[in-house]
Amino acid sequence: MYVINTPAGISIKWTHVTGIIDIQYGLHSNQTTKTEGLCGICNGDPSDDLKMQNRTIVTNKEDIEAFIKSWEIEKSIDVTTRRPVRNCTEDNCTYCMELLNKKVFSPCHRKVSPQDFCEKMWINNTYFLNYECDALSAYVALCSKHNICIRWRTKDYCSLTCPEGKEYQPCVQPCAAKTCLNKWYYEESPCSYLREDCVCKKGTLLHRTDSELCIPEKKCACTDNEGHPRSPGEVWHSSVSKCCLSKCLENGTVVSLEPECREEPVPNCGQEGETLISIIEEGSCCPKKICECNITLCERPVTCKIGERLGADYIPGTCCPQFHCVCDPSACPIASHPECKGDQIAVLVRDNDPCCFNYICEPVPVCREGEILTVDLNTTNQCCPHYTCVCEENLCPTSQPSCMPETRLAKKRIDGSCCPGWYCECDCTNVTNVECSLGEYRKIDADWHSACGCTHYICEKEEVCVFQGVTVLRPGQSLIHYLSGEMCFTVECLHEKNHTTGFYSMEILMVNCSTQCAANQAYIPSSNNQMCCGSCKNVSCTFYSDNGTKTIFEVGNSWISNCTKYECTKTTVGAMILSSSVVCPPFNDSECLKNGGSVQTYNDGCCKICTKEEKICQKVAIRTTIRKSDCISQNPITVASCDGKCPSATIFNVNIDSHIRFCKCCRENGVQNLTVPLYCSGNGTEVMYVIQEPLDCSCQWN
Repeated sequence: MYVINTPAGISIKWTHVTGIIDIQYGLHSNQTTKTEGLCGICNGDPSDDLKMQNRTIVTNKEDIEAFIKSWEIEKSIDVTTRRPVRNCTEDNCTYCMELLNKKVFSPCHRKVSPQDFCEKMWINNTYFLNYECDALSAYVALCSKHNICIRWRTKDYCSLTCPEGKEYQPCVQPCAAKTCLNKWYYEESPCSYLREDCVCKKGTLLHRTDSELCIPEKKCACTDNEGHPRSPGEVWHSSVSKCCLSKCLENGTVVSLEPECREEPVPNCGQEGETLISIIEEGSCCPKKICECNITLCERPVTCKIGERLGADYIPGTCCPQFHCVCDPSACPIASHPECKGDQIAVLVRDNDPCCFNYICEPVPVCREGEILTVDLNTTNQCCPHYTCVCEENLCPTSQPSCMPETRLAKKRIDGSCCPGWYCECDCTNVTNVECSLGEYRKIDADWHSACGCTHYICEKEEVCVFQGVTVLRPGQSLIHYLSGEMCFTVECLHEKNHTTGFYSMEILMVNCSTQCAANQAYIPSSNNQMCCGSCKNVSCTFYSDNGTKTIFEVGNSWISNCTKYECTKTTVGAMILSSSVVCPPFNDSECLKNGGSVQTYNDGCCKICTKEEKICQKVAIRTTIRKSDCISQNPITVASCDGKCPSATIFNVNIDSHIRFCKCCRENGVQNLTVPLYCSGNGTEVMYVIQEPLDCSCQWN
């Protein structure tokens, strides 16, 4: 048995020895893939038609066996090479004859001979030798073509499993099944021969022709937006959020229902700063009122002193914070310096004020070379702050010994001293890391003697030419170099040495590549290393109109002239003009004007189109005189009304076998009262008459 899968979720299983095709619908669809299987990939590309189920493509046609086996399912047999035809005279067909000579198959023996079947199909097919149920299925299929019904399957022998909701029937005559769509006019139409099949159980029918689902007939009333059948009166969630409800009516119409929201108690927002708001929580369809904290509504009664700022503590379960004053050193006044003696120093300390600092005079400790005097900030609020001397190496003397090229300056710590001691130590890094210029190579200096054992290198000139310090040429080599503008020169490395530079000499020849290019052209330097000068190339298009006017168009621009469309296109040889005729659809001027349209032109006047001004539904003002019995308005009154077009349509509904009409009218969205004074000629009095006019207008259902 082999399989073919399609992106629409249809699986086609084919048993090649019996000819039975099993088509399954409603499987998971995948629109990103193409139809694939034993027939190849349906994508218009023949190169991947031999793609196996593991996505490997067979390139050698001699490996076709691997491709066929990859799409085989359920039962596998080896693909064998061609062999001589066998018969029951030379081979044993006893078991085949025993199976077909059973009483259940006897009604078919006159039409399909067991001897012929065993000799022509059984003995020549290794598949039948291994799977007798499929062999008998093939024999019964031949009997069915003669309209002979064979009830040969049992629960214990060669049973056939049907999908849920269906049952097996050995002899099915109708070609088409009864479904929800054809139940009104369904008539059994017999096929040319019988067949085995899985059909819907009694009292049920297929939901759709492309579905395997069998349902009771009452469930045919409605189908939801996911394709599920629904019974009359059934209510279901029709949105992802489950806030939208739908209901199936008796006539097959699906209507929308509003969710039922029960009245929730309103919370008491009694705390300071709280305000009442409405929210819709996640997973809910109904609004809910809650208390929200708005800190801008809280009072701030605390006033802080100089050197303090306002602080706040937040207590769980309350809205407004508890305000209090905290120290703010940035708000303290600038402390004044006292007059200290020569052996004293002014130190900032906290005195009576817990927030701000004041200066006091303290004896100055004597620090050694490289040390600075510091005070412990944790003791500044005490009567006698603690002073210490801290080492700062950047204050130490900068005098250092001079070191030789093979050595470097190093320092070491001296016990009891802040400043380090300096000395010279061997370092060959600067001696060995010699950077040579372009065209030079590094070589060991044999005349150098080192006390530290370092190797000294020198730079020697190579036998090359160096052009402008960036290009190296060997004798006999040459290059082409371009200057700004249209000048070009060639450089050739000669076989003689220049004793001034130490490199080989060069011969430089200058060439003028000046070429007069047109206004729509640009000079393109040569891409060939053997050619100095380039050529002119079109970078835009020159167009001459009928009156001789020249216009230059950039690449990508298009224009129309004399009903011919031109386009400036970039090609490998430069910009070129491509032209094509402007094709207009047929147009009837008189028909357009007759139907109330106006003739407009487009494509630079080459084509005509008929346009109509559609008047949409809107509120309009009308000047009218109001009359009521013998009373009339003295002057015309401006009254608002609705005017304009709205959509309408009819759709055929198969469930009611008739058209459903959908019509919208231009109607009012709310009204307001307008009081108009009317003069009554009968009694000469004036009365106030109230009429209604729309607030706004829109298209609405009748």
